[in-house]
Amino acid sequence: MMLSLCVPFLLQAQFAPETAFVERPKVGLVLSGGGARGAAHIGVIRLLEEMDIPIDYVAGTSMGAIVGALYAIGYTSDDMDSLLMVQDWKALLSNGVPRTMQPYAQRMAEQRYQVSIPYVNVVRTEGNVRYRDGGFKVRRSSERAFPKVLARPGLIDGQNLLNTFTELTIAYHDSMSYAAFPRSFACVATDMVTGDAVVLRQGYIAESMRASMSIPGVFYPIYKDSMVLVDGGVVNNYPVNVAREMGADIIIGVDLSTGAAKISQLRSFAGIFERLIGTMGADLHRQNLEDTDLLVAPQVAHFPVMGFDTLRLSQLIEIGYQTALQSKSQLESLKAKLSLFASPMGEKDCLSADSTVLESPVLQEWNKPIMEHIVVRGTHRDDILVLLAEYDIVEGKPFDEAMLTDAVNRIYGLGTFSSVRYHLLGRGPYVLEILVSSNPLNQVELGLHLDSEEAAAALFSVGVNRLKLTGPKLDLTTRLSINPWVEAHAAYALRNMPQVNVALRYRFSDVNRFYDTNDHAFNYHYYGSELYLSDIFSRNFDLRFGARYDYFLVRDLYREKQIERIYTDTESYDSYVGLYASLRNNLFNAAYLPTTGYAYGVEAAYNMKNRSRSGTHFWTLQAHASTAISLSSTTVLQPAAYIRMLFGESVPFVYGNNMGGYLAGRYTRQQIPFVGFTGCEFAERQLVVLRVDLRQQLTSDLYFSGIVNYAHSSHKLRQTLEGRGIWGFGGGLVYNTTVGPLSLYAHWNDKHHRFGAYFSFGYEF
Repeated sequence: MMLSLCVPFLLQAQFAPETAFVERPKVGLVLSGGGARGAAHIGVIRLLEEMDIPIDYVAGTSMGAIVGALYAIGYTSDDMDSLLMVQDWKALLSNGVPRTMQPYAQRMAEQRYQVSIPYVNVVRTEGNVRYRDGGFKVRRSSERAFPKVLARPGLIDGQNLLNTFTELTIAYHDSMSYAAFPRSFACVATDMVTGDAVVLRQGYIAESMRASMSIPGVFYPIYKDSMVLVDGGVVNNYPVNVAREMGADIIIGVDLSTGAAKISQLRSFAGIFERLIGTMGADLHRQNLEDTDLLVAPQVAHFPVMGFDTLRLSQLIEIGYQTALQSKSQLESLKAKLSLFASPMGEKDCLSADSTVLESPVLQEWNKPIMEHIVVRGTHRDDILVLLAEYDIVEGKPFDEAMLTDAVNRIYGLGTFSSVRYHLLGRGPYVLEILVSSNPLNQVELGLHLDSEEAAAALFSVGVNRLKLTGPKLDLTTRLSINPWVEAHAAYALRNMPQVNVALRYRFSDVNRFYDTNDHAFNYHYYGSELYLSDIFSRNFDLRFGARYDYFLVRDLYREKQIERIYTDTESYDSYVGLYASLRNNLFNAAYLPTTGYAYGVEAAYNMKNRSRSGTHFWTLQAHASTAISLSSTTVLQPAAYIRMLFGESVPFVYGNNMGGYLAGRYTRQQIPFVGFTGCEFAERQLVVLRVDLRQQLTSDLYFSGIVNYAHSSHKLRQTLEGRGIWGFGGGLVYNTTVGPLSLYAHWNDKHHRFGAYFSFGYEF
C-alpha cells in the first residue's frame, strides 16, 4: 500500500523539469491508546529518530495522545524515557497532592478518617404552608435546605496528572492551534453527551492530553464548554482517519490492541472492561488498520494496562523498539523514496528540514522570568492572591517553574477546589492564569478502629463550610467507644489574618488498667472550652495561642502512695483556667509506616485553679519529635522522643504525667504511648520517653516491626538522669491495608515483668 501511494509522486518527480519543485509526501505517525502499554510508542519513536524518518503529523488517543503530544512539541525519545522512569506513578494515579503539600489540618484528617463524603445544601420548595398574617389565613410557599451527597464521577480526579502535563508543556501554554507545534498534532476524546468522537486540534494542550486518557469510571472527565470528555479509545482508539484529515499521505501506525480476548482474560473486571472498550469502536478500528501504510504492532497483551512500574515500562520501551526493527527495511525504503524529492533550491531533500533536532522544553532556560499579571477565574481573586503570596508568587517578582507548580499543588491540597489549573501565557513578561472549580464546602467523615483494649471505636464528624477559605465554619465531632468524647468547634477565617476558634468539649474516661493492684479505677467526666487563634503564619503547620477552661468531675479515684506524694488531691468537682501556646507539624510522607519525613510538637501552658483561695497554679511543658530514616529500600528506622515536665508547688492529679499503650491520649489528653504495657500508668513530674521502631518490609504490604522504648521519670528536674528507668519491648507483624494498618504485637516490660499482646485494625484516633 505504501508503494502504491508513493508511485504517483515518484512519476511526477521523474518527468518534472529539473528546476521544478515537487513537495515530498507528508508522513503521519499514529499512536493508539493502551495505558501503560503506551510506553512501547517511545521505543518505536527511538528507531524513527535513529533513522531520520521525517514525521510531519502526529495523531494519538489516550496514552498515544500523551506520548504524541510530547513528541510533537519537541521531546525526544530519550527525554520521554527519562520522564517515565522518574515519575512517582503511585502519586500521579492517586487523588490529592503529596501529603507534605497538604495543610496540616488535611494531613491530620486523612490519618483519622477512612470515609469522607462531600455534600451541599439544596433548597427545595415544600409547597404551600398555611399560617396567619394580620389575622387572615394566607398560603405561601415554604423552602427548606436539605443535604445532598455528591457522587464522584470517577475513582481518580486526575489533578496530579494534569499538573504534570502542565509542567511538561510549559512552553506551549497559550491556547493555540496544534498545527503550530514543531510537528502538527491532534488527539481524540469522546463526548459523553453525544457519544461522538471529538478531535482536539486547538486549545490548552495539557487539558487535551488529560481529556484523551480519561478512562470512564476511572478518571474524572474533563468538562469543556457543553461537552463531557473522556478517553478517545471508547470510539476511536487508533485514529488513522484523523491523521489523513490532517494531510498525511503516508501513515506509520503503532497499534497496541490485543486482538481477540481469551476466556482467561475475561475473568476480572479489568479484563472485561478493557474488552468492552475495545469492541465499541471495532468497525472504525478495522478501517483504520486497512488504511495504514506501515504498521508496527508490539505484542504487549501480557502487560497490565495500569502497570506503571519502572521495570515494566522499560521492558515496554524495548519491545516497541525491537518490534519497529522488524520493519527497518520498509522504513529504509520509505526514507530512500522520500529523499528523491527535490528541495526548493533544486537539490535533493536530505530530510534535514523535516527532521530538525527540536529543542526539548525540558532544557529551556527560564532565567527567573517576571510575573506581570495574575488572572483568577472561578473564585474571588484576592483569595488566590493571598495563597500565592504565601509561596512568593507575586505580580512583578521573578519566579521559577518549580515554585509555581509547588504553589498550585498546595492550593489544590487545601481541598477547597476540585481542580486547580494554571496557564503561563505570553513569552515574557508572563500572565499567570489560574482556573479553579469549587468543591462542596461541607463534609461528613467516618473513621473506624478496632483493638484489643477498647474493642471498637468510631469517629464521626460533620463539617459545615469546613473547606471555606474565609468566613464562618462549624464542626461537630464525636468518638463512640467505652471512652467517648465529643467536640463542637466554630471558627471564623479572615483573609490574610489568623483564624478565630471556639471549641467546646466533653469526655468520659475509664482508666481501668493499673498493674500494681487489681481493684482500682480512675474514672472522670471532663468538660472544657477553648478560645484560640490558629493559621497565624501558614496553614502548613499548626500554631496556636489561646485560653482554656477545664472542669473535671472525678469519681472512683484510686491513688498509689507514690502518686499521693507527687500530685495534689483532685476533688470531685474541680475547674481550672489557663493560657497556652502550641506548635505542631507532621511532614511524614505517609500517615502510617512512613519511609521519610519528620513530625514534632511542643506546648507550654500556664494553669491555675479556678476561684482558688490558695492560689494554686502550675506550668506544663511537653514536646515530642520523630523522624523516619530509610536504611535500605526495605528497612526503616524511626526514632522518637517524648518529654513532659510539670512545674509548681501543687500540680493536680488530673494533670499528672501518665504513659502506656500504643495510642497517645487514649485515657487522658497528656498520655504518652509506651510499648510494654497497655492501659495507663502514672509517672513523676519530669517524664522522658525515648523510643526506636525498626521496620522490615517482608512483602509489598507486610512488615515486621520491632520496638524498644525507655522511660525515666523524676520528681525534680535536676534528678532527670538519676534512678532507674523502665524498659519496654515489643515486636509483631503489620499489614498495610487501604483502611489502615492491621497489627498484632507482643510486648514485655521490666517493671512488672509481664508479657502482653495487642491487636489493632484501622486508623488511630
